[in-house]
Amino acid sequence: MNFDLQRSLGIRFSLWVRGWIGLGLIAEGVAGFMSCRSDDPVARPYAYARAILPPVVPSQYAGDCIPVTFEYNSVAIPVCMDPVLLSNGAGSSSAKATRWMNLKYSELGAQWHLSYHPIAGVKYEDGRLVERGDALAVLMAETQRMTFKHTLKATAIEENVISYPQHKVYGMLYVVGGDAASQTQFYVTDSVRHYLRGSLYFGVTPNSDSLGPYSTYLLRDMQRILETLRW
Repeated sequence: MNFDLQRSLGIRFSLWVRGWIGLGLIAEGVAGFMSCRSDDPVARPYAYARAILPPVVPSQYAGDCIPVTFEYNSVAIPVCMDPVLLSNGAGSSSAKATRWMNLKYSELGAQWHLSYHPIAGVKYEDGRLVERGDALAVLMAETQRMTFKHTLKATAIEENVISYPQHKVYGMLYVVGGDAASQTQFYVTDSVRHYLRGSLYFGVTPNSDSLGPYSTYLLRDMQRILETLRW
């Protein structure tokens, strides 16, 4: 075999070897890529946007709408409501005596609905005056009725006793679990003359998961109000 033929065969053999090596590397890369793929969808955790809550700025409420005073978060705006339009139903005082106020949190899309009732002058739904000795029981029963009507949506209702004897403030705070329309309600009284009840509402469809941080923030605000409440 002459030199030129040997050289030609050597070049062809070298190219053939390189070709097979290249194909082997490509096959290995494809196999590695395919091993990283999965035809099964991967579930991603469901999440909500991070809640951005405003800092608490204490302020003093002086009793313009309802005849009580307390310390509140000035992020909220007190709004006096017309008692003639709102006073209705069993366990309510006369329109002249009942006072209504909303604490409106525009940044959070929420508000506390507050109503003050003097224990004297409570009326039944048909307009009959409740006897003085039964008035407090009627008011408390109405608050409990309004709280427990949410049981269809509630997963639990937690009852927390409110007691500040030094200020004659006694009552109950209800925290409603689940997607109830109002997740927090309360009443407080001095057992003799004054009765105040309140409920928290959001301006969106109830969802306990997404509203959780906001509900906690607003609950702390209300706890501070009740601690500083004066008749």
